[in-house]
Amino acid sequence: MRSPRGRAASGRGSSAEMALSIRAQAVSLLLACALGAGLGLTYDVLRALRRRGRDTPWDLLFCLLAALCAFLFAMRAENGLYGTGELLLSLAGLLLYFRCLSPLCLPIFTAGLEKIRVFWIITQNSAKKVAFSAKKLFSNEEK
Repeated sequence: MRSPRGRAASGRGSSAEMALSIRAQAVSLLLACALGAGLGLTYDVLRALRRRGRDTPWDLLFCLLAALCAFLFAMRAENGLYGTGELLLSLAGLLLYFRCLSPLCLPIFTAGLEKIRVFWIITQNSAKKVAFSAKKLFSNEEK
């Protein structure tokens, strides 16, 4: 759309307004890298759960979560476009996380999950004892 003097119009809907600035593109690419690292962190949490021997399809859950995050990221950051750069940097963030941070984080998640399991067992046993004692106490009063 040209203005009467031959210059490009900068009104609503013009191509100058639709293009992302360099800064916005750089932020989008950095966010894509952070998305990949966040997905790596999520995978480590699910990997710690999977090592506990549960028969739940954690890999399927991760794939659905990764697809949802990529979709939401594309809708928010790039107005529905998930370009090659974002895809490559998401994968780079994921690989960087697995290479650098995963060896540190996975043992922490595994130990934390073990502590939660022990706490759960203690809580269950205590609840059973309280319930048994209450049942015994109240059943004696009725006789």
